[in-house]
Amino acid sequence: MHITRLIFLSILLAGGCIPLPSQSRPVTMEDAKAYHEAMAFFKEAESMIGTPKENSDEQAALFAKATQIMPDFLEAHYNLGLIYAKRKQMKEAAAEFERVLEINPDFDGGIHLMLASAHQQTGNREGAIRALEGGLRHQPRDLQMLRGLAYLQFETNREEAAVATTKKILEIDPTDASAQLDLAQYLHRKKDIPGALVGYRTVLSIEAGNFAAHFNIGLILFEQGKYAEAAAEFEAANKVEPGNPELLEKLGDAYSMQQNYSNAAEAYKAALEKMPDREVLSAKLGFSYAGLNRSADAVAVLENAVRMNPGNSQALFLLGDMYGELDRSDAAIEAYKRSLAIDPKQKEVHYNLGTLYAEQGRYQEARSELRAAVELDPAYHPAWANLALAAEKLELDSEAIEAHERLVSLQRAEAVNYFHLGILYAKMNQPDPSIQAFSKAIALEPEKYREILREELKNVHSVLDSVRYKSAFTRLLNSAPE
Repeated sequence: MHITRLIFLSILLAGGCIPLPSQSRPVTMEDAKAYHEAMAFFKEAESMIGTPKENSDEQAALFAKATQIMPDFLEAHYNLGLIYAKRKQMKEAAAEFERVLEINPDFDGGIHLMLASAHQQTGNREGAIRALEGGLRHQPRDLQMLRGLAYLQFETNREEAAVATTKKILEIDPTDASAQLDLAQYLHRKKDIPGALVGYRTVLSIEAGNFAAHFNIGLILFEQGKYAEAAAEFEAANKVEPGNPELLEKLGDAYSMQQNYSNAAEAYKAALEKMPDREVLSAKLGFSYAGLNRSADAVAVLENAVRMNPGNSQALFLLGDMYGELDRSDAAIEAYKRSLAIDPKQKEVHYNLGTLYAEQGRYQEARSELRAAVELDPAYHPAWANLALAAEKLELDSEAIEAHERLVSLQRAEAVNYFHLGILYAKMNQPDPSIQAFSKAIALEPEKYREILREELKNVHSVLDSVRYKSAFTRLLNSAPE
C-alpha cells in the first residue's frame, strides 16, 4: 500500500465583504434607478462588516436583494459568495462565484481557487478541475492552483495529465518534495521500480525526514527480497512517525524474514497495541513467539487470533504445533482438524496430525492422514516414512513395502528403510529382494544391522526363516559387503 499525500484546497477568504470596482455604469434613467436601489442594499450589507451581523442571514439577504435588482451586480455576487463560503454553504458559494466569472471571465481575487474549493467540498471534482484550469489560463505559474489540479487529476484517474501538471510544478520549483513524491508514487504504481526509487530518493534529498519516501522505498526493497535494507528504511520512517501501526507491521515482516524473531515480536506487539482487532497481527506475533520457542506466549496470541477469525487455517495449524510443544496432544489434534476443515489441501497439517496419531498408537487414523499427505504431494518423503511405519503396525505389509520403496525411488531411503524392506520381503517369502534390501542396510550401517539380524536368527521361529539358509544371506552376515 502506498501512502498518498492529500492536498486540500484552501479557501482564501478576504477579511470581510469588499465592494469591487463596477464593470459598467448604467446609461439610462431606469438603469440608474435600479443601480441606486441595488447599491442601497449593497451598502447596508457592507456596513455590517466588522459587526456581529457580519456573515449573518440578514447580511446575505441584503447582498442577494442587490443581485435580484441588478443581476449583473458583480460585487454583490462576489461578497455573497464569500459569506456562503465562510458559512460552509459550498453549493451556494460555488453558484455565486460561477456567476462572477460569467459577468467577468477575467476576474481575479483568487476566485478560481475559491470556486475549485467550493466544488471539491460538495463532491463536484469535475467542477473543481474546470475552475483550476480556468484560473491557470490566466496565471499559468500559480503553484497553489497547479498543486490542487495535480491532486484532483490523480484522484480522478487522469494520471497522464496529473504527471504533466506535476512536471510543471517541478519546473517552477524543483525543491517541491510533495510534487516529487507524487511523481515517484505514480511511477511506483506503473511498476517503474527503478524510476520510483530515484524519485523517492530525490524526495529524501530535499526532505530527509519524509515518512512516505522511506516507507515506500522499504516496500520496494522488501518485495525485492532485500529484507535488511527494507528494515533500515522502515526504521527510518518509524523515527519520523513513531508508532504507525501499518509501518510497524511491515517492519515486523522484514525482521521475520531475516529470522530476527525477537525484533519482529517487538514490532508486531507494538502494532497490535494500536490495532488490537487485527487478527493477522496476532497470528504474526504468534509465529514470532514460536520462532523464539516461547510456546505458551505463542498459544495465547494465536488463540486470540483464532477467536477473532475462526477461519484462519494457518493460525490453527501453528496453534496445533504449539499445543504439541506443550504436550497438549488433544488440543493439538483439535486445532489440526479445524485447520483441515477450512483447507483440506494442507499436506503439512495432514502429516503433523498423522504423526501425532501414530505417537498415540492410533495407527488407523495416522495411516489415513499420512495417506492424504502423500496424495497431495507424492514426493513428500517425511509422510511416506511415517506411513511405512504406521502400515507395519497395522500389518499391512504390502502398503508398508510400497511406502519404503517410494522412499528409495525418491532417493530418501535410509538404512532403517532398507532394513524394514528386508524384513517385510522375508515375511512375504521373497528371499531375493529381502537379501538385496538387507545388503543395502548393512552397507550403510554394518555393525548395527548385522548384530540385529544375528540376534533375530537365534529365534526358533523367525521372520527370517525364508532367508536364513540362503548362502547369499549367510555371506552377508559373515563378511563385508562387496
